[in-house]
Amino acid sequence: MMPVPVLLADEQALLRDGVAALLSHSTRYQVIGSTADGRDCVRLALRQQPGLIVFDCAMRGLSGLEAIRRIAPRCPQTRLLCLSGYEDSRWVRAAFDAGAHGYVLKRDGFDVLREAIDTVMRQRYFISPDIGHLLVDGLRRQDGPSFATTGALSAREREITQLFAEGLSARDISERLHVSIKTVGTHREHIMAKLGINGIAQLTRYALREGLTTLDP
Repeated sequence: MMPVPVLLADEQALLRDGVAALLSHSTRYQVIGSTADGRDCVRLALRQQPGLIVFDCAMRGLSGLEAIRRIAPRCPQTRLLCLSGYEDSRWVRAAFDAGAHGYVLKRDGFDVLREAIDTVMRQRYFISPDIGHLLVDGLRRQDGPSFATTGALSAREREITQLFAEGLSARDISERLHVSIKTVGTHREHIMAKLGINGIAQLTRYALREGLTTLDP
């Protein structure tokens, strides 16, 4: 049987190396790519069509959640496992809303990660034992939406919102996305009109609340 091709996407090289080392002990899996960038994750996924992607939901540039929103419908056979440092139930729900099949905490041991990988590859769902109760409690209380409320914005608008919130200027964004400054400005106007907000400060608060960025150093 051919090994399952695996793509790793996380800003922390040490974590990617650790997961790769774990998988190297099994003949069932083969790491075929590793990246710290959400946009690169999308590119590699569409080109290589891996059987499994282990990703961080909060990468800079293009968040892991946004990357998975783009990958899931175009790689229907790929299993998606979120490896996250966030225990808030909204992050968990947002990951599954985006298309994830499993959610594991970075503080979980390798035994839990191995179990999660094997579980999602059996076409089942997995959630870290330490946070399953958070999801259930949230559903019982119905205490607020997940981050998926960003669905009011298009994929490009979510990306630009994230970049503005992370401190990039319109010129920086235009160079990164290979569009004109005028196009970036038009997107910003549409975003603020859709959300009913004014100014970058409010846009940043929105991005933080909706999980588009964490502004972690």
